[in-house]
Amino acid sequence: MMKNKVLCLVCCGMIYSASYSFAQEALTAESSRQIAQIAAGINEKPEVAAKEFGELLKGKNKKNISLLVAVGNAYLAHNCPDEAQAYVDCAMKIDSKSAPVYMLAGDIALSKKNVGTACGYYEQAILFDANCYDAYYKYARAYIGVNPQLSIDMLTKLKANHPELPDVNRELGNAYYQAGNYGKAKSAYDEFMQQGAPDAQDYGRYAMLLYLNKDYAQSLEAVEKGLATDKDNHLLKRLRMYDLYEIASYKEGLEAADAFFDRPDGSDYVYLDFLYRGRLSLAGQKNDEAMQWFEKALEADAAHEHPEIAKEASAAHEKLQNYPEAIRLYQVYLDGLKGKTEVSDMFLMGRLYYMAAGSSTVGETEKEAYLKKADEIFSEVSQRVPDNYLGYFWRARTNAMADPESTEGLAKPYYESALTLLEKKADASKSVVIECESYLGYYYFLQKDYEKSKEYWNKILQLDPENATAKQALQGL
Repeated sequence: MMKNKVLCLVCCGMIYSASYSFAQEALTAESSRQIAQIAAGINEKPEVAAKEFGELLKGKNKKNISLLVAVGNAYLAHNCPDEAQAYVDCAMKIDSKSAPVYMLAGDIALSKKNVGTACGYYEQAILFDANCYDAYYKYARAYIGVNPQLSIDMLTKLKANHPELPDVNRELGNAYYQAGNYGKAKSAYDEFMQQGAPDAQDYGRYAMLLYLNKDYAQSLEAVEKGLATDKDNHLLKRLRMYDLYEIASYKEGLEAADAFFDRPDGSDYVYLDFLYRGRLSLAGQKNDEAMQWFEKALEADAAHEHPEIAKEASAAHEKLQNYPEAIRLYQVYLDGLKGKTEVSDMFLMGRLYYMAAGSSTVGETEKEAYLKKADEIFSEVSQRVPDNYLGYFWRARTNAMADPESTEGLAKPYYESALTLLEKKADASKSVVIECESYLGYYYFLQKDYEKSKEYWNKILQLDPENATAKQALQGL
């Protein structure tokens, strides 16, 4: 392409040295046709194309800025940014304040991934022509993935000067979306959808914003409108499945899921697709099928960036009382947190072990193992948050299950610790307090410390005067 670039520079030099006065004329239809015809040979016969462009720029066209920019754009469209730059340099010598020239310069810089330089040229274009809307849009699009706030600032300026432009709201919506401000993104898209002429892609973006704002019914409405214009739109079909699940329309959701997954190539599916499919199957009581989809969701998250998938799958197994699998998946979730485990995460794992121990299908050996693990976890919880009753209370429950007749009093110290903390809470759960006092009342009864036993049963009656168990215990004493 070096020879081609030299020819371009020679042509531009001839144009600049000629004694014609400047005239920025509009590009004619015939000129557009000629440029398109010549441009078709840029890559295959660059020297011929350069020579023919030179011929086109002779005579009255020597200082036609529109023509120079159009030729530059033709080179850029054919991936020849250096040749396009030669025409920019030439045009700037003729007119250093031409917005279209700076627009082309910006496009060339952007093609080389020089975002800052490109946006500097777009700002120059706006300086020389405040109504150069494309400069605002291109500036905003260039910065949207780098610094979306700069995009927002530029588009806000355009909207303030030209509120009648519907497309600025679409661009603003995209910029706010990129910045993570879904509320403002939705508001901007609201305006565009009312004023502009949305296509399927716009309906998809709008429906996504509504979904992210948890406006599922409205999102579904936008989805249906979009599918009316493009029935095979992948994003719209995806959102239809999501929205139908969220509004609890499970039968339709399963049908939408079948339609969404009816593709020969599954490369466009993401973990959330499989997760929603599993949720729908679970809601439709297709339990085995649901678990298969949850596993697919886990497989799709190859980088393990979404440990919450395993947590949700664990909860699904817990609901079905499949505790071994619930525990396994919850451990996957904890491992995925990579050392950022919260006390609440540990507590929930302890509960799973406790519930597994209480399952009717578990054997004695397994039960002991589950209780031991639950006790270890609740012990750690109580150590990490000693001012919270939950660790002691659930450790008490665990030991009560290990000592069902209360003969060894394994749960006693933990119920006492929990009760001490609960008595300091004005909003303590009455049922939890009564459970602690009931155990202690019964324990002291077994120890034949009847006065101490009466003390706890009377405390229960102060909280619940009609408590039948307390009344019966006191009658027996």
